[in-house]
Amino acid sequence: MPYDLISGTFVGQDDGFGDDLGGYPHYDIIGASLNPALARAVAQRQAMAYGGGGGGQGQALQYALAAKRARAGALLRGVNPTRARKQVLGMVSNGTIAAAGTATITARPQTFAFKPERIVIPATVGPDFTIQDIKVGNVSQLVQSGDLPAEAFSQTSFGVEMDMDTVQTSQDFIMQVTNIAGGARTYRAMVVGRSANG
Repeated sequence: MPYDLISGTFVGQDDGFGDDLGGYPHYDIIGASLNPALARAVAQRQAMAYGGGGGGQGQALQYALAAKRARAGALLRGVNPTRARKQVLGMVSNGTIAAAGTATITARPQTFAFKPERIVIPATVGPDFTIQDIKVGNVSQLVQSGDLPAEAFSQTSFGVEMDMDTVQTSQDFIMQVTNIAGGARTYRAMVVGRSANG
């Protein structure tokens, strides 16, 4: 019965090579034509499992498997985040915004991923601004851009949570705002969301 080097199990395939490799006629080892040393190590290990041989065959198998993975480019593996928690992201204009002026405020979360859920704008700031657009990267999070009252996102507002796209590593979270007050104003807000950390 053939032995699959990758899954470590016997399977119902035959590559037509190595039926007597290593002196073990009961195994046709898949991949033996590509790596005879690995095939011999597998055969020796299987023989040990059924009462044969001893010595350093286990180490030989590990070495051969490592060599096979290196040739296949399988030495790197993805590491998923291990923690998720609520965090906030600050959004502050770079200086004051002139009356009737529009500004783009950009922030880049320093996490694996950040999923914005709510924008909170202080009640002292909201009356002076409208929101033209909210973006993750270059993708708008609004069904139509333009003139949302910033007051709607006050800290006392209810039901203003949003299901926005996740801000991935090296992506920007962007707000475009317009000053509707009679003089220059500083825009301040925060974004509440769930972040993934290593």
